[in-house]
Amino acid sequence: MSPPYPPYEQVRREILEQVRTGELRPGDRLPAIRAHAEDLGLSAGTVARVYKLLEESQVIVTRRGAGTTIAPGAAQVARRLAESERRGDEVRADDVLVGLFVGPIATARARGARDVEILAAVRAALAGKSGGDAA
Repeated sequence: MSPPYPPYEQVRREILEQVRTGELRPGDRLPAIRAHAEDLGLSAGTVARVYKLLEESQVIVTRRGAGTTIAPGAAQVARRLAESERRGDEVRADDVLVGLFVGPIATARARGARDVEILAAVRAALAGKSGGDAA
């Protein structure tokens, strides 16, 4: 019997498990989206969604011309995500709070920012760093 998760979530969890257990290590390359989709019998859009979610979680890094690799520190992230999923303590986003972010995110995207960059900016803001702080 298949897990009660959509295909993209099954693939995401499988990659996270491979990273968590060390089967995939920092620097290891993942297949190109189209090749991975073909191997799994899924659409390229489904695998692209998986890669996007993993990149946003800082588990993988995609660089033009260099492909997609497992990010440094990915094992720690995978362990944290696995523990969170086991405990079932993922926090559901508050609709009102989400609404506060819709406009600024649209503005950032219109300026060419990628989602991973927007997430990094939100994390920096949460950490109390201003736009003028040195990295």
